[in-house]
Amino acid sequence: MGYTRRAWLQTMLLTLGGAFWGTGRVLAAPTARKLALLIGINHYPRLTKTPALAGCGTDVWLQRELLCGRFGFAPTDVLTLTDAQASRSQIRQAFQEHLAQQARAGDVVVVHFSGYGTRSAQPMLLPSDAGFDGMGNGIENGIGEGELLDWLRQLPTEQVITVLDTGYDYPGSFACGNMRVRACPSVQEGLSTPPPNSRPPGVLFRAARPGSIATEALWAGFSAGTLTYALTQTLWGTTPAPILVEVAAQIAQTVGSQQAPEMVGAPRGLPVAVGAAGRVVQVNADGVECVLAGLAPWILAALAPESQLETPQGVRLVLRSRNGLIGKTTNPGSVQVGDWVRERVRVVPSNVSVTIALAADLERIERVDATSALGSLSYVNTVKVGEQRVDCLLGRVTPTTYGLFSPGHDLLLGTEGEADETVKAAIKRLIPRLQNLLAVKLLQLTDNLAATPLNLTVRLAQADRLLLTQTTAPTATATGLSQDIPTLAAASPLTCQVSHREAQPLFALPLTIQANQEITPHPPQVLPPQTPVTLTLTAPATPGLTELRLLLGTSAWATPLPPEPLPLAQAILAHLHQLTSAPKDTYELHLDTWAGLSLMYRVG
Repeated sequence: MGYTRRAWLQTMLLTLGGAFWGTGRVLAAPTARKLALLIGINHYPRLTKTPALAGCGTDVWLQRELLCGRFGFAPTDVLTLTDAQASRSQIRQAFQEHLAQQARAGDVVVVHFSGYGTRSAQPMLLPSDAGFDGMGNGIENGIGEGELLDWLRQLPTEQVITVLDTGYDYPGSFACGNMRVRACPSVQEGLSTPPPNSRPPGVLFRAARPGSIATEALWAGFSAGTLTYALTQTLWGTTPAPILVEVAAQIAQTVGSQQAPEMVGAPRGLPVAVGAAGRVVQVNADGVECVLAGLAPWILAALAPESQLETPQGVRLVLRSRNGLIGKTTNPGSVQVGDWVRERVRVVPSNVSVTIALAADLERIERVDATSALGSLSYVNTVKVGEQRVDCLLGRVTPTTYGLFSPGHDLLLGTEGEADETVKAAIKRLIPRLQNLLAVKLLQLTDNLAATPLNLTVRLAQADRLLLTQTTAPTATATGLSQDIPTLAAASPLTCQVSHREAQPLFALPLTIQANQEITPHPPQVLPPQTPVTLTLTAPATPGLTELRLLLGTSAWATPLPPEPLPLAQAILAHLHQLTSAPKDTYELHLDTWAGLSLMYRVG
């Protein structure tokens, strides 16, 4: 295999010593002091008509775990302000005392804000004591984004990373599909003027570009901001370049097109490293507890007992249970708090289902009929909106038509029916589409870029333009790539170059997953050792978010493969499943024998 346990440990150490963003060594800088101010606000006592948020405290916790557990921040240098602690005056005081009075030239400063925002004369963050002034002049105690950035410019260091998991554009409701919106209605305010158009110091992440929404959601047993979860999960895993493409792709897969994150700044390529699933946070006689913040949401939700994790020292931990982001494992000894862990064996149920929420616009009788019709499908789980993470929603497209929607309430292409269709007839019509959604969900379980020991690099290009690259090798990826998900013309040609450094041939299976969830398998390919192979592909004609999923393994793919999406996905998981003592109702996937990579682009 490409990586030994020793090599994995060396690669982990390389990550901590490598460059991160900006003009030098930032998060991982070994000599610079690293300071962080993390702010998360769920409750706003003065905004009485505004529902409480649920994930901002989790965001702070996720960022703290990332900074202290992955990038070596001292816990005493990470200050957190949550809810009532995060008034405007307390935030300003924390900036002054924790950052301005301590930071020196070359130090690293991370500032994170999760909570509500709004748009007045300028984009505005809302501290916990924000409220309407009662005189029609707008918000009291808000912090304009320009004001916040001015505070950051006054610091003596340029190594600043700012994450704003908040929104400024209110879409007319605090709920958007199955997501919760982090923006309040805009207010008129004539007492302030917009800040000058100047770039922020360092790198700034915004949860939403102008005109899109910032959201939070219920995930696998916990609530968190969509940007924070995607960003921290990506950084626990491998460190690809450019990072915003990875974050935006995850948000597009979990929300839809309603939320488009933004990064402002001049990032440099990140050093690529074999990633971690998380780290050990508690060890006792009863077992070990691990934070599994490095797993994608779809992997975390499906992870079953008997899955195995491994420390860099080669100690195996067997998963007993999971509660939210915390996995409880066996304690074989020789495990210490702070040890990173990565997946070695992924056990997932073979009876994975599609989870559908019934949209709020359905009448009671429609809900009854929909629940009855969906209940007859063994692979469908029906829930209420906002009750848990869902794969799609069933709702009205017009007053007389039904369709399926993304969790962020984008209409799924091609799911709208004819006028005056009954909800039961709509569900019968949508059965093939639901099966395709299940097939895509099963294929997502093959993601293992951060865990595979296979040493390989994939480059997706169009003519002489490099679009995307992914690698499991500890070498820097190409620089100069766009920070956006690339957009291609329909039916345009593509090339995918795959190279690896394994001693034996690898067997590749490329799949194109279109925006309408149609799955096209391409002919399997044999990849000789040390010899790059270029696959010739074509972008589909269907517009929207498109995925090239590339599966590479050490054993040949059985042919012919089933042509229909669901049998195809089931056959792929059965191929990866190892014939061991695993129960018949699970797939046991040994991650050292294959790699699953996902490259996302848009057809426009």
